[in-house]
Formats: sequence, structure tokens, C-alpha cells
Amino acid sequence: MSTMLRWSPTRQFHFHRDADDMLVRFFGGPTDEAAQRPSWLPAAEGRIEDGTYVIQIALPGVDPKKVEVSLKDNVLTVKGERQADHDTAGKDYFVREVAYGAFERNFALPEGVDATHVEAKYANGMLQVRVPTPQAAMPRTIEVKAA
Repeated sequence: MSTMLRWSPTRQFHFHRDADDMLVRFFGGPTDEAAQRPSWLPAAEGRIEDGTYVIQIALPGVDPKKVEVSLKDNVLTVKGERQADHDTAGKDYFVREVAYGAFERNFALPEGVDATHVEAKYANGMLQVRVPTPQAAMPRTIEVKAA
């Protein structure tokens, strides 16, 4: 792949996931794929800043020690888990909207990304991953000379 995937509002709809969930509810058993997929997707932003891909992922309540960042075959993978409070005794919830469990996000990067220069920092519930842009992927301005 030559570029990062662009944001698309329709990418949030997962037909296969919805179909699997429907089959599980109808037939009453989890499929192998349904049992292995992440239970939620954290919000992410990606931009190019001064020749560096900057990817920010919202991970409030996630222990940074439980987050794994890896780069293989030009795909940046961020995965981890947000632990739920299993002690609900004496707690009378009137709303519970926070997603818990495993998550995984993948970002396609251009060829030539050097994994040794990838940096990841976690602060205030946000994970920021910085990946230097390969020189081949940087746009080059070509001067037009008058004849």
C-alpha cells in the first residue's frame, strides 16, 4: 500500500460483524471469528506533521502497560485491553456506556517505514504514535523552468 487509509464515515459499519452477531443471536452459539475479534474500537486520528505520520488513539481508562504497538509488513498495529470493574456489588448503575475488553486498530503505512524510529507515548488517556515518513513517500516539488 502506498498511503494511509483515509477516514470514511461508512467504515464504521461492519456488515460481517453485524451478520455474525445476528447469526449468534439466532443460532445461539459464537462463531470462531466472533470469539476472536476485538470487542471495541477506540477512536483514532491520523495526520502528517513535519514529515512524520502522527496517529493518536483515545484510550482513557486503559493501562499503558496493557497496550502493544507493533509494525510488521507496513501495518502499524495497536492492541490492548481496558479492564472492567468486576466488583459491581452495591453499585446500582443507571447508565453504562463505556466499552471494556480487548481492542485492536491497524493502520496501513507506505513501504519503507523504519520500525526502529517509531515512537509511542501515552499521556492523559491519549496514545500518540509517531512514524517518520519514508523519503520515497514524501511529495517532491519540481521547479518548472522557462525554455
